[in-house]
Amino acid sequence: MRSSVAVAALALAALAVLGVAGPASAHDQLLSTSPKDGAVVATVPDEVTLTFSDLVMDAGGEANQVRILDSSCRPIDAGDATIADNVVTQRITQPATGPVTVQWRVVSRDGHPVSGEFSFTVGDGPAASPSCAAAAAPATPDSGGGSVLPWVIGGVVLVVVAAGGGYLLATRSRRTDDQ
Repeated sequence: MRSSVAVAALALAALAVLGVAGPASAHDQLLSTSPKDGAVVATVPDEVTLTFSDLVMDAGGEANQVRILDSSCRPIDAGDATIADNVVTQRITQPATGPVTVQWRVVSRDGHPVSGEFSFTVGDGPAASPSCAAAAAPATPDSGGGSVLPWVIGGVVLVVVAAGGGYLLATRSRRTDDQ
């Protein structure tokens, strides 16, 4: 009888710990850009758009950045990028010909920064390849893992279940001794 109570308590503890585990969260992914990576366009577009797999957090300040650089790695963008749901838009106000590099960093819905770059070419010529890596926006250090709350709740539940199982075992053995 004791073993069945112990097994039940252990199963309950496992269920409690696994039951409070939060869903896995993945960083947002860049789905598409306009202009497309590697595209050759006749003239400089008025803006560049980046479409992500989920909502982009508007964290303010310099958390979300899109830098557009000409073939000499000089910025040709103007102002801050705008965010509308999962689409980030950056205006272009300067002329350019040749390779253009777009470097981006946004805060994904899970709170972690994601970044990357792509390129396109303005005018005739071969498709561009990224060449302004050193001019990227300053990186924000990753703050580390996710929330600690599920672990705290899981620990509390585990302690409560273990205490309840111990209490049941103790009262059950007292009843057996009394008989």
